Amino acid sequence: FVQAALQRLNDVIDATSEVDSQTKPWVHLPDQAEINCSHLTFHHPGRVELLQDFSLSLPGGKAIALVGPSGCGKSTLAKLIAGLYFPQAGNIRVGPYNLEDIALDCRRQQIILIPQEAHFWSRSILDNLSLGDSRIEFERIVEACQIAQADDFIRHLPSQYQTILGEFGANLSGGQRQRLAIALGIVNDPPILILDESTASLDPVSETQVLDRLLSHRQGKTTILISHRPRVIRRADWLVVLDGGKIVSQGCPADLLSQSGEHLPFLSP
Repeated sequence: FVQAALQRLNDVIDATSEVDSQTKPWVHLPDQAEINCSHLTFHHPGRVELLQDFSLSLPGGKAIALVGPSGCGKSTLAKLIAGLYFPQAGNIRVGPYNLEDIALDCRRQQIILIPQEAHFWSRSILDNLSLGDSRIEFERIVEACQIAQADDFIRHLPSQYQTILGEFGANLSGGQRQRLAIALGIVNDPPILILDESTASLDPVSETQVLDRLLSHRQGKTTILISHRPRVIRRADWLVVLDGGKIVSQGCPADLLSQSGEHLPFLSP
């Protein structure tokens, strides 16, 4: 029943996306364009508003950290930017483009969100990372896995990159799934990549190494980091602190360290 429901959900999403792609244009989002959120309001049906008349500008081509207590709105904002949620009011622009005016497939291929709990199809690692696109070279996939520190454990698997993953990647550890999910984001190399607690299952040393390699690889492109850990947050060029769906403070982490406020626990080792 669960598998049938998931398949039905995927069918609906695919159908909606297909119709949308036929009626709206496909554009290339600039790598270094600002993200401007204007007067956003969002709530789930029958529930209180998570964001109300929310506005924020994020610098393009930078590493940006969204931080705040649980339920503050950071993951909701990320899903709105990625086109996984849709606001009841307001709009989001990337450079000159209003995201509501472009094809949904276009948006989701160029703004990729990697969640904390990554899921994979019961197919080979290679198929999962290439999404079945034969145009993606094997060397490109290996490079992405090396950056995400996934190549080492893949090489120790009996069938290496041809290893079939269990349902939702169940035959991998949480850290291995997160490494593969990050590798998928690197393979696609989108203008905007969002990591929502995507390194939470890694040990501190591995997390530091993966983030350093990832951010070096993505210089000049926008990477949004959502985390509670200072070692992640302090790698950002720009920090936005949220609480209760409102902006508490924002700025360069180095500048904010010298200021008192609710942001300090997120920056202090």
